[in-house]
Amino acid sequence: MKIAGIVLAGGLSSRMGQDKAKLQLSEQSLLTRAVDLLEGLDLDKTLVSGFYPDFNCITDIHQQCGPIGGLHACVEALYDDYDALFILPVDMPLMGKPQCAGLLSEFKKHPQGVFYEQANFPMILALTLALKNYLTEALAATQKKDYSLYSLLKTLEIQPVNVIQQQNYRFQNSNTPDQWLNCLEIHQKLQNTKE
Repeated sequence: MKIAGIVLAGGLSSRMGQDKAKLQLSEQSLLTRAVDLLEGLDLDKTLVSGFYPDFNCITDIHQQCGPIGGLHACVEALYDDYDALFILPVDMPLMGKPQCAGLLSEFKKHPQGVFYEQANFPMILALTLALKNYLTEALAATQKKDYSLYSLLKTLEIQPVNVIQQQNYRFQNSNTPDQWLNCLEIHQKLQNTKE
């Protein structure tokens, strides 16, 4: 089975006030960290949903449609050559390899797709005609509510996966400056416990 890793990084970052992909953590951009994380898994290729000249990217066909727009562009580009997508947003800086590897294991049991219930992401989606059609129809709709990830997961019966509560911090994202500061504090605590 061929699985492509996708880092979702095509958003506007309007709540953050700056491009989240370029935020620095341990002298590395969040985009580089996310790409490195996916490249450390047993995936066939890693790409970025967005536009960053130093990376192998897939740009949105429909601009400003959120994650659904990025997923749509990736599905259209990769449908014929891959069986599934492992999707990780750029703004989850505390996500670790064990959580990603665990999701890959769950995908073997639930081949239609899996996602972490705590945050919807990361997720793995099988590249099916149902997914392709759903995304095309959602983006053709005039209501923004049709861009809902929750609706996609429910309609396609993607399997939710839970993690132990002690790992919930791994699923924090960084959409706002306050969330980013919180992630930095947690990251620092994690670094201090390693020393």
